[in-house]
Amino acid sequence: MRSASRQYVTGLTKAARQLEGSVHQVLDSSDCFTRSSATNAALQQEAVSSKLVYAVSGAPQHDRQPHPETAKRVPAILAALERTGVTSSDHADKLRLLQQPRTATIDEITAVHDLEYIQQLKDTADNNSPTVVADFDDPDGFTYMTSTSFDDALKASGGALALVDAVVYASKQRSTTGEVPAGYSIARPPGHHATANQSMGFCLLNNVAIAARYAQQHHGLKKVMILDWDVHHGNGTNDLFYDDDSVLMIDMHEDGVWPGSGLLNDTGTGRGQGHTINIPMPIGSGDAAARLAFDKIIQPAAIRFQPNIILISAGYDAHWRDPLEKLNFYSSTYHFLTRRVKQLSNKLCGGRLVLLMEGGYSLQGLSESVSESFLALLGEPSHHQPDTDVVEPMDAVWKRIAEIRKLHGLEQGTR
Repeated sequence: MRSASRQYVTGLTKAARQLEGSVHQVLDSSDCFTRSSATNAALQQEAVSSKLVYAVSGAPQHDRQPHPETAKRVPAILAALERTGVTSSDHADKLRLLQQPRTATIDEITAVHDLEYIQQLKDTADNNSPTVVADFDDPDGFTYMTSTSFDDALKASGGALALVDAVVYASKQRSTTGEVPAGYSIARPPGHHATANQSMGFCLLNNVAIAARYAQQHHGLKKVMILDWDVHHGNGTNDLFYDDDSVLMIDMHEDGVWPGSGLLNDTGTGRGQGHTINIPMPIGSGDAAARLAFDKIIQPAAIRFQPNIILISAGYDAHWRDPLEKLNFYSSTYHFLTRRVKQLSNKLCGGRLVLLMEGGYSLQGLSESVSESFLALLGEPSHHQPDTDVVEPMDAVWKRIAEIRKLHGLEQGTR
């Protein structure tokens, strides 16, 4: 495990400053939301009265066909939002689009990633792309980079940080508005598999980890809860916070699939002991299992932890249509999960909630499910009914839920 090397780098070296200058213009150290652009500064005011602020970074040149993590993913989502009537024009009073999200600075991403790794990513994009950088023999697909991939990853991280800024600003105005918008980032490449010094699982920079450290260091939100509902365990996020008691990491994923981490008994180490909660779901688990896990594990663990902000690694590859693994969530399952986690954020942390898109490789399943998350955050009902017959292994699910509750002291509300 990393310790000191994982801490925030306060003083950049001369080489780091040169690297930062070659990537993007050095940004002032004041509030990042107001300095991103004049448009986003105006949005800061508008967001106070909305229900949802979202950012889009589709990375169209970060693409390599055929590959499941394709540039077609974001256009499919935007088309579904249009069909569903979930756009800023349809909901002008509730929904705000963050225009031209900024890129993250080197200063911000070295809060979780090694500087040498960042240099390696930039050098690969500049001098050795397109190329495969990880997972060379993975049958589901390798991790690749193109000439734009490094900048695209910085934009995905920067959009997440701008959304944190927007949500935090709105929460400070709560006494006058009574409503705090959630943030949602429709961005790629995804991030939750990226470790401090390694790309993997289609991920280059760990967006949710960067956002967590940013919330702590720039906004003073000391306790961060991360909920990862991607079908694959978020090994990178897990490793970055495994010995950290300021971050509660809850990961609901399919048991026994790639990357092979996220075991039930992996609960953290040192000061972080008990602050990692893995929920490895039996193969075939679906909507009923997800609801049970939320009620019996996620909600009581969140209430006990009392976070200052909730961040979601929102993967949609547990959908029954997804080609990679074998969980059976419906599109409407994501409406339930999103609605309930928003209710939790309202109860526990002043409504501060940001969702960051991770996996999801059926374009229909992904686009429907993201639309369902948007509907939930807007306070609208689900538009999708269960569209396949699923027989879930509920005996195995109940047994697994009981094991996790006992392991983490959730039966009596004590650790």
